[in-house]
Order: sequence, then C-alpha cells, then structure tokens
Amino acid sequence: MRAPEGTPAADPQLDATAGAASEADRLLRAMTAVLARQQPASAAEALQLLRRGYPEIPLAMRIAALSAARK
Repeated sequence: MRAPEGTPAADPQLDATAGAASEADRLLRAMTAVLARQQPASAAEALQLLRRGYPEIPLAMRIAALSAARK
C-alpha cells in the first residue's frame, strides 16, 4: 500500500531535507558536547575551539552550537 501523494513518505525531496536536518542536529549535538567537555572560558575561546575541531563547518553552525551550549 502506498502513502497518499503529498505526504512526507511520498515526497523524496522532503525525505532528503529530513536527512540533512538530522545530520545537522547530530553535528550540533557533537559540537555542544565538545564545549561541555572542554568548558571554554569565553565565547571567543569556544569559537576558536570549534574552529580547530570542525574547520569545514560554517561559522553560523559553530555560533549555533555556542548558543545551544550556553542555554
């Protein structure tokens, strides 16, 4: 039995987006775990730590991890 048209299961583009979102969530959780473990003294130190550990990740994502870790 097939899912009705327009449902997430029937839309491959939505499936791809969901996969990318879950990958971003995993990355964000990994970066916040690093910050929790290392306990940097300042935001600048935290961003420097994330830049060294995740050089290919855009600055916006590193800032999101910093923001999530401070909550």
